Amino acid sequence: MLKYDRIGTLFWTGLAIAICIESIRLGLGSLSVPGPGLVPFGAGLILGFFGIMAFLCTFTGKERKAGPWRPDTQWATLISILLSVIGYAFLIDVLGFFVVTFLWIGFICRGIGKMGWKATILTSLLTTVFCFLVFEYLLNIRFPRGILRF
Repeated sequence: MLKYDRIGTLFWTGLAIAICIESIRLGLGSLSVPGPGLVPFGAGLILGFFGIMAFLCTFTGKERKAGPWRPDTQWATLISILLSVIGYAFLIDVLGFFVVTFLWIGFICRGIGKMGWKATILTSLLTTVFCFLVFEYLLNIRFPRGILRF
């Protein structure tokens, strides 16, 4: 099995190298004036890093269980997270960033993470406010206001 893991990680590392080469060909630009290849280049670097790390892990000699198909996989949790992300995408225009983000973080903290109510509310509030401040004021990116028009 380790042989196949090595082949798979080498494939992803090779794909990452190809992505980086093509991204450079497109032009990286700079951080202040990004070119069309900057984001794919970053994604290629991340993919390559994880490919190399996974390749090196195959030399530890430990067999790993096959991905998500282990008997202890919590399918209900995985499906509820996926559906909540899809719901977030559909509801953000209707309800707005504040309401949907607060509720979604609350669901993740309380429903998935089993946090207490105080910690859930505080985490949801702080995350929502922090994201709003970073994106609205620092990056000048506008979020949908939804039902809260201010």
